[in-house]
Amino acid sequence: MVDVAPNNNVQGIVLILLGALFLSVMDGVVKVLLDDGFSVLQILAVRSWFVVPTMTLWALWVLPGGALRTKRPGLHFVRVVLGFFAPFLFFSSLTTLPLADATVIFFGATFIMTALSVPLLKEYVGPHRWGAVVVGFLGVVVAANPSGDFFQSGAVLAMLSSLSYSLFMLITRWMGPGEGAFKQVLYFHAWVGVVASAFVLADFKPMMLGDLGLVVLVSVIAVLGQLCLTRGFSIAPVGVVAPFEYSAMVWAGLMGFWLWGHIPGNATIWGAAIIVASGLYLLHRETRLQRLHGSLDADAIEAAPSPVPAPVAVPVSVPITQPEQE
Repeated sequence: MVDVAPNNNVQGIVLILLGALFLSVMDGVVKVLLDDGFSVLQILAVRSWFVVPTMTLWALWVLPGGALRTKRPGLHFVRVVLGFFAPFLFFSSLTTLPLADATVIFFGATFIMTALSVPLLKEYVGPHRWGAVVVGFLGVVVAANPSGDFFQSGAVLAMLSSLSYSLFMLITRWMGPGEGAFKQVLYFHAWVGVVASAFVLADFKPMMLGDLGLVVLVSVIAVLGQLCLTRGFSIAPVGVVAPFEYSAMVWAGLMGFWLWGHIPGNATIWGAAIIVASGLYLLHRETRLQRLHGSLDADAIEAAPSPVPAPVAVPVSVPITQPEQE
């Protein structure tokens, strides 16, 4: 049985925007560590060494007893496997595929999530949301300015990464409020830490105090971002919040300029404008309809048939007045 949370579209959108911002900053810090020669697996392992004990101690101190118990260990395991392979496959695709091409393919995850949310989660995706997804993806294409042949081994890896991420977030929505964002993020980091540590211990590169400080920063930002994304996808339909992940393109451009002095080109600026316009339109529409109809689903409101007025009941006992005789 699908245990989906009641919809809170506007709050979900805000959480997705914050999550995209946090994770974009995290990507920038991770790139600094990668430029220093540390592997992705080592960063993931050390990050989990900080995150898991901290979150566990906080949960034991603050949360009520039994808060970390789960009735769905199998779904947690599947979610972790998918969440691990999404970045692993994406970074592997970069060995043979330009970053712009890989980024465009990966952001097809929004199409996959929106499409699969219909049969898997029984969510209604109306024309306005489909329009926002399509327009936002066109903005990504314009910003990334892809070139070359997609149908090569790198493209296949990027497609599989996109599919893994889509299923990862759909399971997040599927698990609903019963598991909670905190629990899902903790279990995710715990399993990723185990897997990454098993592969990296034999080839571990010593880290200086400054490097460890950056990993701690990555850990804090990663937890905040994943909590926001997990909560956002748990409380709002996928078709509503998924397009707002495109905002990561804007934050990534700003991070690139701030850290490395990369000035976005005209294509990036126009693409970002399209992405922002698409997101602002959907946010305005969801806010207006939610204000009018409470927490009801915006597209479902418009899809619902208009109420048919009940026929006026005519009293049957009204005496019929005969015209007076002249």
